[in-house]
Parts: sequence; C-alpha cells; structure tokens
Amino acid sequence: MQIRWYHSLTLRLLLLFWALLFAVASSGFLLAIWYAQPETAKPLPQEVQETLSPLLSDQTTFASLTPGRLLAGNYRVAAAVTPEEGPNRLQLEPNLANTYRRELLRQLDANRAEQLRLPNGMLVGPFVLENQRILLVRPLTEDERVDQQVNSERAEQAQTMVLVFGSLLIAVLLGFWLVLPLKRLISATREIAAGADKLHLKRLPRRTDELGELARALETAAHDLKVSRDAQRRLLSDVSHELRSPLARMQVALMLSQDDDNPDANPHLTQMSRDVDRLGTIIERILSLSRLENGLVKLDPQPVDTHALAKTLAADLAYVDTKYGERVIVLDADWPVTATDDELLRLVIENLVRNALQYTAGIIELDCVRHNDAAFTILVRDHGDGVPEAQLAQLFEPFFRGDPSRHHKAGVGLGMALSLRAANVLGGSVTARNHPEGGLEVSVNLPIVPFDTATEAEQEQADAPEQEPQESN
Repeated sequence: MQIRWYHSLTLRLLLLFWALLFAVASSGFLLAIWYAQPETAKPLPQEVQETLSPLLSDQTTFASLTPGRLLAGNYRVAAAVTPEEGPNRLQLEPNLANTYRRELLRQLDANRAEQLRLPNGMLVGPFVLENQRILLVRPLTEDERVDQQVNSERAEQAQTMVLVFGSLLIAVLLGFWLVLPLKRLISATREIAAGADKLHLKRLPRRTDELGELARALETAAHDLKVSRDAQRRLLSDVSHELRSPLARMQVALMLSQDDDNPDANPHLTQMSRDVDRLGTIIERILSLSRLENGLVKLDPQPVDTHALAKTLAADLAYVDTKYGERVIVLDADWPVTATDDELLRLVIENLVRNALQYTAGIIELDCVRHNDAAFTILVRDHGDGVPEAQLAQLFEPFFRGDPSRHHKAGVGLGMALSLRAANVLGGSVTARNHPEGGLEVSVNLPIVPFDTATEAEQEQADAPEQEPQESN
C-alpha cells in the first residue's frame, strides 16, 4: 500500500515539532509578560506633593514651564498643556515622546497627581493650575532601579524555565510517539530471529505512515520466513527418513552378498559396504540436527556423574578402535554431578572427540573446570596444528570442514554443529579457540542443575502438548 503524502512520517514530525515549538515559545512569551508585571500609576506620595506644590502655585511660574525645563532638584518638565488654542497647545519633551507618547498622553488625562515608573525615569503629575497641565519626570532612585532590575531578571528566568521544560516536554512527546514504536520494531526483529510467526506489534501495523508500513512488512517477512523454515526442515526430515529404509535394505543385501569365510574377498563389495555405512551415519546426523533445530528433542534429566560419563565414552571409543583408546585421555579434575540428559550430553562430547580424532593424530585430552556451584566447562583439546583464526567462527556451521583435502578421513562437517545444537538444548554453549600451547581447544559450557530443579522442569515439559513428527518408512 502506497503512503499518501499527507500521511508521511516526515511531514507529521515537522508539523508536530513546529506545533510544540510554537506552544513552548508562546508559553514563554506569555509567562514573561506575566512576570514582568507592567507598571501602573500609583498615588503621589504626600512628601512629594508638599515639595512641589509651592513651586507650582504661582501662575506666572506655572505658565513659563515648557517641556525640558528644569524645575527644582532632579525634576524637569516632561509634557505641558497650555490654555492657547492651536497646534502648539500640547507640548511633549521630544526624547520621551518618541518612546512613551502613549503613557504621557494617558497620564496628562489623569484626574489626580500620580507617579508612573518608566524604564528610565519616574513620571509625576499631572499638576493642574487653571487651564494648564504639566507632567514632571525625575531620574529613578537606586532602590527603584534595583526593584526594576529584579522584575526584569524574574521575567528572564521565567522565560528560561519555560524553554527548558518545554524542550523536555518536546523530547518526551517525540519519544513516546517515535522512539517507542522503534523499540517495538526492534523487539519484533528479534522475535523474527528467534523464529516467531506472530509478532507483538500491538496497533503499530494500523498506522498509515512509514512505521506502519515497516510493521506490516515485518509481519509478512515473519510469516514467509516461518513457512520457509518449516518447509526446509520438513524436507530435510522427510528426505532423511525416506533414505533410511533403502539404506537398511542395501546393508542387508551387502551382508548377504559377502562370503562369511572371507569377507574381504570382493574388494568392490567391501568398499560399497563402507560407503553405505558412512552414508547411513551422515543421514543419522542430518536427522539428529533436524530434530534439534525443530525443538523435537525431549530431555530426560537424571543425575549424571560427568567424570564417569567421560570415562565410559573413552572406553567405548577404545572398544571401537584400540588406537582411539590410546589417544583419548580423561584428566582427573573437579567433574560435577548434574541433573541432565546423559544421552544428549554424551552426544555433545562424543562428536567433539570424534572430530578431534579425525583431524589430528595426537593425544586428545578431556578436562573439566568447575567455576562455582552453578556452572562448569568441559574442555576437549587436541595437540594438532590448530585452526586458522578466520575459520574459528565457521567450525559450528553445518557441512563446514577445515581443509578437507589434507584430512581425507574427516566427516561431512556435522559433528561440531550437532554438539552446538545439543549444548544449546541443555542450556549451555560451545566455543572454540586455539590453545596457547598448540592445538584446538573446544569448551562446552553447561549449568549445574540440582536434581529437584530438573524434576520440576521435566514435569512442566511432560504437561506441555507433544509435537512429534510423522515418520515414514
């Protein structure tokens, strides 16, 4: 759906920002006017009245007063209204008239003598004698200047506070309107990475702007990815299952074709038997990887002595090949007892050990480091040439093999991937590094789970609905 220009997020942001900025500026201006407290005329103090009255009681002296003339002390004439008719009847002091003409005219019409404070002087009057009126002005006293400055600073502080809190309000509103949807989109992206089909986007897909379009695109992508993953896993599982039956029949046919007295008499059948066994192993590993990735493996937590498990694994390898038994060494360490699935844990360690046996010709060491009562690490170290640093991150990718041309006995690159998936199911992780003294060291980091905790988790898993795949033979 194409976004119309009036639904554009850019236009909305501009309009919202302009509206908020206008509101903040207007509030600051109004608040500044409120705190400025415009001056109003006040009654003339009695002492000023008594001082000026004798000077203004003489008609001749009163008539001679013109704007700008000094009367007494700091008082000078600011405006005068003469009894003559004509354009010169109203006279104003030029400097004051340029800035305060309205105040002068309003004060001349007052019914009684008052004083009005101007920014640069105190206006006093009007004084009336017969048909004449005059206004006087004097400089402000020190106290009056201080009071005027305080009022000005108060207005500036009020304006600053409005701007600060207004900008904070703009940030909060823009945050709720824009940042929260972005966080929701980030969370939805993580849900897609985790394989979720339904995203928690709330009302975001209903928006008509770019964020709404992105939310709808994420919903579509999540659904398409889920369908693609399910189809891929289902295909992998189906193919693996369908191949098992013909392979089993081929193995039986080869066994019947071989001579019991001399099984190596026909080298072609011997080679075919080895290839069929290897192909069966590959299919079993692909099937196991598919089950792990689909979360179809159910845990059977039991108290497991990890040291005994490692010893049993080494003994089983020695039974398969005497040379393996000589090369695999289980070191004495603080091996813990933990509640876990012994078969899955064995799968993790065995695949790592077999991988080391295939790629190296030296000793394989199995060690354990117990960090505390909550975690431990099983270390599988070989004494080979190690792995190039650039390939360490690829070791756990399915079907990756490090330089297979030099290791013709290496597998198909599923052992490390299986170990990583199985460790994740057990609540742990697997990492690899080149040991400082040589060789590759793979660390299996696992939690130490008390048996009572594992029993509760097993009960919760048993109560959950089962989802087993349909197998076909």
